[in-house]
Amino acid sequence: MIETARLQLLPCTLQHFEAFFHGNDELSNILGIEVPENWTEFPEMIILAYDKLRNDPSMLGWFFYFVIHKTDKKIIGTGGFKGRPSPEGVVEIGYEISEDYRENGYASEAVEAFIRFAFHHQYVNKIIAHTLEEYNASVKVLQKNGLHFAGTVNTTDGGILWEWQISREAYAEKHVL
Repeated sequence: MIETARLQLLPCTLQHFEAFFHGNDELSNILGIEVPENWTEFPEMIILAYDKLRNDPSMLGWFFYFVIHKTDKKIIGTGGFKGRPSPEGVVEIGYEISEDYRENGYASEAVEAFIRFAFHHQYVNKIIAHTLEEYNASVKVLQKNGLHFAGTVNTTDGGILWEWQISREAYAEKHVL
């Protein structure tokens, strides 16, 4: 688990995924916290994440996390990595915060923690993230955490995303590793 001042970032295990498939009440019982009705905007990603972790249990810690509000004892989002770092030391982060908890700095706090976690592994050289091709709240979160615009990428469905990145060196200029 990764801890911040206000959040717990809990890596999602197979047991957590299986509880989710039985409903929010089951997940709430397993975690011992409140699981709101619409805590994720991307439930389809949970099925994909479950399949990936089931096929490769070593992904735990480099994959899907619950973002838990410590004081409210409630899931307020998800985040994590899109898998282990590449052979070149590149890892991609992603995140979401429930609408009721947005604009309170929780996304920035979670992203900061994921970046810190990743760079504490010596083999991670760069962190990337992708956003829609527009200046939005997600872009602000990434910029606040030191990521800079690196260009555009084409998606498999023909769309275009912005790519953001921060190198180990850029991170180390402002943080102790």
